[in-house]
Amino acid sequence: MKGASGWTIVGGRGRAARLVRSGLVLAANAQHSGAGVVCNDGTGFMWDMGIGRAIGLALMLVLPGAAQAAPVAVQVTALAPEGAGAGPVSWSAVPLNLPEGADVLEAMIMTEGALDGPWQVMLEPGDYVISGFSEADLYEISIEVTPQTTVIEVPVLAIEPQVALRCTEPRCDYADAATGLQVTLPQGWAVDLPYHADLGDGDLAPEVSTVFFEDVEGDGGAVWFLNPLDWITGETGPCRAVAQGNLCTFDVSAAAELAFAVIAPSLQILETHME
Repeated sequence: MKGASGWTIVGGRGRAARLVRSGLVLAANAQHSGAGVVCNDGTGFMWDMGIGRAIGLALMLVLPGAAQAAPVAVQVTALAPEGAGAGPVSWSAVPLNLPEGADVLEAMIMTEGALDGPWQVMLEPGDYVISGFSEADLYEISIEVTPQTTVIEVPVLAIEPQVALRCTEPRCDYADAATGLQVTLPQGWAVDLPYHADLGDGDLAPEVSTVFFEDVEGDGGAVWFLNPLDWITGETGPCRAVAQGNLCTFDVSAAAELAFAVIAPSLQILETHME
């Protein structure tokens, strides 16, 4: 998530609520049930052994999907930071072996709420990104689930600081060589490393994005987001047009107004980076 470190989550709780309300069909031959997954072969009757073997062999030869390995019972556990308990964790598992054009949200397996203990889940063999979040931490791991997998321990997601500059002078000029962004910061403010947002399929946004924030301890400092990707104006917060796109914030406080007066008119892109 991006905050002072450059990560931003917009409407995370709302999105999670929408996912739960949508009644996800979590995977092939599986049905969501509470915090886990219950498998159902859907046949409704028993096959004759001889006929079943013959049909099974034919299906394996004709339909590659019929030979897919059976789901595996897996226990997912959070590896909390040393000296701390994980507490209740909400989990999701996203399969990475989906066919082209598949709906990732429909394929996602998730708990309806936070679990105080391991997540018992059925996963088909394949590659997954397993994520979890508690009140204090985010957890994530990319892993291959095999028929032999029984336990998955998920570490805390390490988010490296991406602060490009902290201004301790009355005014601080900053220029980013990678994106060409130039800006002036007021004293007591900082800027994350600028970047071009990933639009998917290898496409990058043409405008530059970054976060300007009041460099104070704890939460509550003023912040401005330059060209945030998933911002809903009027719902997430107000935006203002500037020379290099839009500056958006959650709340226009007095500190935010003072910083805007310095940051907004100074924003520019070096000519060598202009097309």
